[in-house]
Amino acid sequence: MKQASQKQQGHGLRLLRICGLVLAILILVSAGTVYAIASFDMFLPARKALADRILTSVLGRQVDVHGDVVLVLGRRLGVQIEDAFVERTSAGNAGKARAFEKIRFRADYNLLLGEVGSISNFQMSGAEIVYRPDNPDGNMSRSSVFELPSTIVNSPVLDNLELSNVTLRFINEKDGWNETLEINAFQLLSAEDALVTEITFDATVNGTPLYATGKMPSSEEARSKGGGPFDLSIEFPGLTSRYTGTIDTTDPVAVVDGKLSATSGSITELLGSLGLASEQEGKATLDWDFEGPIDQLDIHDLKVAIDDANGDQLLVRGKIEDSTKAAVVDLHFKATLVPLEPTSDNPFAVNVKEVSGDIRGPVDALEVQRAQIVTDAVLLDFDEIGPISVGRVVKHPDNRVGLKDMIVQDGPEEAPYLLMTGQIDDLMALAGVNLSGTYRFPAALLLNREANSIPELGFIEGTVSLNELSGSFGLDALKGAAADTDLFDLKFELAIPEFRVVDELQFSTDLHLPDPAAFLKALGVETDDTLPALSFSGSSGFSAEGAMLDGNLTTGATQIEAAIKLAPEEASGVWLLGGSISSAQMDLSDLQGLVEFAKLGVGEHDDDIELTEEFKSALRVEVGLNVKKFVSGKKAAGNLSGTIRYDDDKLQLSKLKFDYIGGTIKGDFSIDYASAAKRATAHGRMEKFRLKSLMNELGLQAPISSTVYASFDVSGSAESETSFLKSLSGSVTTSLWGGTLPNRLLDLTGMNAFTWLVTGNQEKGTKLVCAVLPLHFKNGAASTRSLIVETNNVQIVGAGSINFKSGALNLSFMPHAKRKQLVEIVSPFELKGTIAKPDLIVKDAGPGRAVGEVVSLPLNLIGHIFRGSGEVDEKARPCVLPKNTKPK
Repeated sequence: MKQASQKQQGHGLRLLRICGLVLAILILVSAGTVYAIASFDMFLPARKALADRILTSVLGRQVDVHGDVVLVLGRRLGVQIEDAFVERTSAGNAGKARAFEKIRFRADYNLLLGEVGSISNFQMSGAEIVYRPDNPDGNMSRSSVFELPSTIVNSPVLDNLELSNVTLRFINEKDGWNETLEINAFQLLSAEDALVTEITFDATVNGTPLYATGKMPSSEEARSKGGGPFDLSIEFPGLTSRYTGTIDTTDPVAVVDGKLSATSGSITELLGSLGLASEQEGKATLDWDFEGPIDQLDIHDLKVAIDDANGDQLLVRGKIEDSTKAAVVDLHFKATLVPLEPTSDNPFAVNVKEVSGDIRGPVDALEVQRAQIVTDAVLLDFDEIGPISVGRVVKHPDNRVGLKDMIVQDGPEEAPYLLMTGQIDDLMALAGVNLSGTYRFPAALLLNREANSIPELGFIEGTVSLNELSGSFGLDALKGAAADTDLFDLKFELAIPEFRVVDELQFSTDLHLPDPAAFLKALGVETDDTLPALSFSGSSGFSAEGAMLDGNLTTGATQIEAAIKLAPEEASGVWLLGGSISSAQMDLSDLQGLVEFAKLGVGEHDDDIELTEEFKSALRVEVGLNVKKFVSGKKAAGNLSGTIRYDDDKLQLSKLKFDYIGGTIKGDFSIDYASAAKRATAHGRMEKFRLKSLMNELGLQAPISSTVYASFDVSGSAESETSFLKSLSGSVTTSLWGGTLPNRLLDLTGMNAFTWLVTGNQEKGTKLVCAVLPLHFKNGAASTRSLIVETNNVQIVGAGSINFKSGALNLSFMPHAKRKQLVEIVSPFELKGTIAKPDLIVKDAGPGRAVGEVVSLPLNLIGHIFRGSGEVDEKARPCVLPKNTKPK
């Protein structure tokens, strides 16, 4: 039994030896096989197939290895792969691209069985990836970029990754964007069982260094929680930024939720680092929140603040939906601008102080809405401008960024009011602007009415051109005309050389309204008046020489030529409105029609037209008038000339002169607005007026034909005509020279009846030598002490008062015979009552006594004794008072 037992042990040992031998043989065979596979060229296809499967599993897309594959045997298996071609997308239909020259990693030997979980120290180098957006044969796709984050985070193999000597090229020969990112070193380091992967990134962008450090979830964290937090800081010359948030890598395209904070200490340095040319210096901050799949990333709570070195500020707020694929923006911008250094001495220059508005819509069809331009003179509102589409963003060889194939339109999409096309060569400097196009919009919009509310007004259509010349961005030409309407004819042309500082503007206009009443009716304004046709042809504008208006206004039969200019006076610092207004003929009815049209046209908006007190205090006016003929009904005045002046709240019509019904009026007239009660003054003369003509013009019958002269120097309240008469102060002296009174009663007052009879047989009426009526006014009451009326035979001296407030008359007259007589009878008389109803009172019964003498004495004796015996005192001067002849 013992022998049997020993025999069984011998069989067991022999079996063990056989198994060991077999195992050793298997090991040797396996090792030999592994060695052969790893070393012999005949097994290279097998090594490539193995490498294809391993890399396809690790990278998540098909890989085709074209180069050598070397397996290094050791405690762990080392793998070296050359020339791996990686499919551009995981979809498997986008072609393959040569990705990496060399790939190295270590793994356990079970890798040969397809187990990739033990791979570590994964190294990739020597890649050159080219992206050509206009070439489908390019070897990198947009979608592959979006899938990279999930691929890197989820792969345990890539927890420890070293990427080096990788070049990414973005080539767009058509638009000039040829950018190069060279990755010197990209490392992902994760400790065993760590939840966080450390990130180190060292690269250059077009030769400019770029550094990034941060943390992201490890594959272990991604497997257990589907993602995790990330924190990435980027340093780039001119820009420091930080991304923080969480990433979800459950899907091939990662979903993120985070925040960006970035600052730039030098915009010029930042743009230079990006390979863009700009002289715009300043600082900027950028903050926004983002969330969503990274291929459809939404940006919200966006805030961009830029402070220019010149003091300009730009603030942008809002959101961008789907920013990484088909971005739709909703932004509000506000630019606050400081005045530029003055380029001229133009006091009319309008500086743009603020530009604001909303930018909305897809990036290829943006709309600028609620735009406002605030200047130091005016606020301009635009409800909407856009859409504005940009065909291409180009980069020029000199690194300037420009916009090509721009389309700007405004108004309804099916029939836009404005359509412009063109380009901007330098977007940063707003230089090389060239936009031109056409516009056509309802004329009702021009009059602040609804677009289709008044179709009979037709349309305004024309051409527009914007460009930049010598660094100035301006409106090169805006031409237009009215169309499809019979209510008015309009042609205009406008140019603004520089928008930022509007210091020069030229505007020419031709306007004709054949029937202003019909035009007003179309606007909903009814009038029963017949308004004369209205036309204006001329130009307006401002420059360093001042603001000007030069043109011809025609209303009815009246033609007015105006040449007006507003400019500052250097010595006084006030504004001078100067120039001239002239006309061959002015008709008052035409001017009244023009005023009526203006009042009806302004309507309830008349309160909006107002001169500020500040402007009026700094304004001086000096405008010359020259009117050949001035017509009012059947009456006419001619050769009107003078100067309209306004200074220190005082309106003057100085050196006024005009001819009227055969006479001439000249003088100075003014209204003083400085005091609470406006005061009017008049100083001048009236010469060579025919009394009968003058009385007829006033609708009165003249009792005498004579030539009238007058001088006046008066003042009074300017509130109304009545208040002027009631407050009248000053002096008025009127004189009448020559003429004939219709009867001889005036002579009778200063002669006895006998002399009156015998001297009058050869005369028809009384010949007037002269009359002088000097009146002195004080608060509406007139007085005189030397009123004189003189005929060939009699001189009458008067004195007294006339009160224009009450209308009371209190005048007394003393006649004096100029002929020597045997009997002299003086008959004083008075005027009492009121101006409307005067009362004549004769003292001493003079005329009655004279009549008695005529009856009692033989007429032939009177005529024989006294005919021609009373000669005139040749030494007496006309209208000069003899001594002691004034009324007592």
